[in-house]
Amino acid sequence: MDAPLSVKRLLEQVKARLEPPFSAVCVVGEVSNFRSSGKHWYFTLKEEGAALSCAVWVSQQRFLQHRPADGQRVVLKGSLNLYVAGGTLTLAVTHCELAGAGDLQARLRQLEAELRAQGLFDQPKRPLPRFPRKLGVVVALGGAALHDVLEVTGRRAPGIDLLIMAAAAQGDRCVPETLLAIQELQDPHWGCEALLLVRGGGSLEDLWAFNDPALVQAVAECRIPVITGVGHEIDTTLVDFAADRRAATPSQAAELATPDREALGADLRRRGEALTAKVLWRLRGVETTLNLLVDQGLQRTDPLRATSARFAGLGQRLALAHPSRTLDGAAMRMALLRQRLRHTGTLAAGEEDLPRVREAQRRLAPATARALQKLDQRLAVLSERLQGLDPTGPLQRGFVLALGPDGRPVTRAKALPAGSGLRLRWKDGERKATLD
Repeated sequence: MDAPLSVKRLLEQVKARLEPPFSAVCVVGEVSNFRSSGKHWYFTLKEEGAALSCAVWVSQQRFLQHRPADGQRVVLKGSLNLYVAGGTLTLAVTHCELAGAGDLQARLRQLEAELRAQGLFDQPKRPLPRFPRKLGVVVALGGAALHDVLEVTGRRAPGIDLLIMAAAAQGDRCVPETLLAIQELQDPHWGCEALLLVRGGGSLEDLWAFNDPALVQAVAECRIPVITGVGHEIDTTLVDFAADRRAATPSQAAELATPDREALGADLRRRGEALTAKVLWRLRGVETTLNLLVDQGLQRTDPLRATSARFAGLGQRLALAHPSRTLDGAAMRMALLRQRLRHTGTLAAGEEDLPRVREAQRRLAPATARALQKLDQRLAVLSERLQGLDPTGPLQRGFVLALGPDGRPVTRAKALPAGSGLRLRWKDGERKATLD
């Protein structure tokens, strides 16, 4: 007879032979006696005549698709562990879903294939408005999804109006109420530029209404762009394929639909700085050109000298074009013509040339008058232009010309510092002054 084994040794041998074949086992049963001890979850998976202890370690809890609860029939995946110190057999759960969820997944894949064959998922995706003024939101009132949308839009774009249409998030009322909300919000009367269809996370059964073919078709045929934010990042429904944009969460849906005022403000500041830099660059170029002109002495002369010289030249031309000179010349030409006419008349052979001489005398006077009138009009126009160019003209009307120490006109109040000397020129003379 072999020597007896100790309890620990026996259990260790059982553990070594038991655990490897059952490192990835799938089992179905009813949950009972669910409890949380510390950070871990413990419950019993039972059926008639059998029970299995189960545990969900804290490191695996966030990966579970469904949290077990008493009375639920679930499908579990995990590995069998034999706890030697207590002699207990436990299933370490790594996956949990409701029994029948596999049937729902198969039904979901079938619906997706049918709707894809109808072309509802292949329609071109429309661009979202960059700066919308009003957004429509289909959401259940009082839920976390509505709170997230309001918080995000209030932070990013508080000036955008939100038109909220309440619809049940699950159950029998979800599909008809959501269809009615979508139909109402896309009415041009409300002026919505995009539509948000949002809901918080949940199980496949909770989100099943958003796989309804009628709802998917309504989203695909909506007149305005649709953004869906149904469930969490790991949740995907058929309305996501038909929407123009799919967001992982309701908060991200609100971010996709609204511009970020902080980012816009930063962009505006960046553009303003670039524009200021360009203006300063142009001003530096103008300043350089001005300095070159000053260095060449083109701006050191008296600013009134060129105008005065031009004014003097125009005065000479005006004197030469004075009406008296024109009239004197015209009178001399007329006297000469009369003398030639009389001489021609006396030399005319016979009385047959006298009518021609008289006709020439009759036409001469009006032609001379018209020529004088044109010259007089031109003289008046030149006189007015000359008066407009006269730099002392404003001085005749009471204005004063302020000249700086360099002889240039002072056109700005801050052009010279206090204590600088000025020359003030009136129409009858100049006087010196000092700025206070």
